[in-house]
Amino acid sequence: MVHPISPKSTITLQGAPSLWMLVGALQSTLWFFALPPLLKPYWSSCFAIFSLSTAEMILFLLIIPFYFFYIITVALPPYLLQWDFFEQYKISNDPWPWLDCRESVRKNFWSFTYKTIAVDSFGLLFVLPVMLYAKARIIPHSGLSFLDDEWPTYTKTFSDLASLALLHEFAFYWTHRIMHTFPGLYKFHKVHHEYKQNNCLSAQYFHPVDFFISIGGPAIFVSAIVHPHSITQFQFGLWLLYTNFDDHLGYAFPWSPVRWFPMACKTDSHEFHHSVNLGMYSSKLEVFDKVFGTDKAYRKWRTKRYGVTDY
Repeated sequence: MVHPISPKSTITLQGAPSLWMLVGALQSTLWFFALPPLLKPYWSSCFAIFSLSTAEMILFLLIIPFYFFYIITVALPPYLLQWDFFEQYKISNDPWPWLDCRESVRKNFWSFTYKTIAVDSFGLLFVLPVMLYAKARIIPHSGLSFLDDEWPTYTKTFSDLASLALLHEFAFYWTHRIMHTFPGLYKFHKVHHEYKQNNCLSAQYFHPVDFFISIGGPAIFVSAIVHPHSITQFQFGLWLLYTNFDDHLGYAFPWSPVRWFPMACKTDSHEFHHSVNLGMYSSKLEVFDKVFGTDKAYRKWRTKRYGVTDY
């Protein structure tokens, strides 16, 4: 549960002006400006041997190696080291289940972890490929371009990324909210809410029906609508995945590359959502929670916990 047992009013908050905010902005700058030219010499040749539908499926499935990369480089250090420097940013006041003094809690965590790996694998290795195959058949001209001749300018990249982000957030907000609203759908979504205290394992832990409606559906839908170049889709996918993993990390690090800019959701908003099952249906951008007024309980909790109303 996330509750203000020990107020954290002295730490640097996500989105607050600081040197850590600049670190986050620098990471985003490299993602936007440096990644495309770095990959361009190899991009077309790497995908040229595949059909367009197969190449697009491979592009989406790059989530799997990136998941392991994130766990090793971002999640495991604070989880294992337990340094005070990291722990000051821990959102929940409860101990991590793998470190709990109760043996029953630790055993339950590892049992749940095996189940999570099985569910994650089914969603990523079966449900997502089936959805991509169906998209290629239903919308045959929606395939992404992998050609150097159609490589986007930075202006085009920015325009497509902004469109992808806003459309995806709108689609995710409403599919997520609907999954909470109707009991017939919530019985599938509550699988994800079996995690009351988030860690990165929970990021892709969804019932297949929930994965189809609120995870794979919005991602594939906006790709078909915006029709970006494949490198732009790759950049968007990295941002989407990093934010999803960061949502469930359990730490609100102020140097996060996906939390420093205006209207970015804070990591603790999703932790709050998991702990009380109320509001904050957004994940990446908080704009629609603000517009539709589903952020009020979170704002009250955040003010009480941190003593601020702005960041």
